[in-house]
Amino acid sequence: MGYSLVEFCKNVYKKMWKTIRAILLDKRLISVGFLLLAVVFLDFLLPCGLHPIVSELDILEHFLFGFVLSELVSKTANSMALDKVLSRKFGQKDLRRVDLLIRLLGVLLIGGMLWELSERLVFPLFGYTPDPFFSLPITLTNIDGTIDVTVGAAGGFVAWYLAKLRALKNK
Repeated sequence: MGYSLVEFCKNVYKKMWKTIRAILLDKRLISVGFLLLAVVFLDFLLPCGLHPIVSELDILEHFLFGFVLSELVSKTANSMALDKVLSRKFGQKDLRRVDLLIRLLGVLLIGGMLWELSERLVFPLFGYTPDPFFSLPITLTNIDGTIDVTVGAAGGFVAWYLAKLRALKNK
């Protein structure tokens, strides 16, 4: 028998609160998220921004964004039991590998494609020119978007590795 609409809504509500609780109770996720927000707000609030002072600030922002997004995607997938479904589907007994796949897909799809696409669509509205994602000839300024996505994926990988170490320590 199928779910009634009321049962379905209750199930979704429970999963949603489980996800929110998991996010809010993770001190590392909250602290890294606040650090990311502080860096971004300082960059926007200062008249000249932080980029003239710290030229590689963009790398730090994308790394932290990848870290936070990876944790959010992992906790959301875990609360919905997506990791267990994918584990059965791919025949993987190690949930850590499935978690890495979920994290990297989340960072690459949300943090990479969606963010870079929104940069292309929204920046011109405010008079800014978006950095190219990839264009020839290959120079550091012509592949800025590619570097941003790669650094975000590295942040996601570090988040996965730290979660793996924490899980091994708790065993």
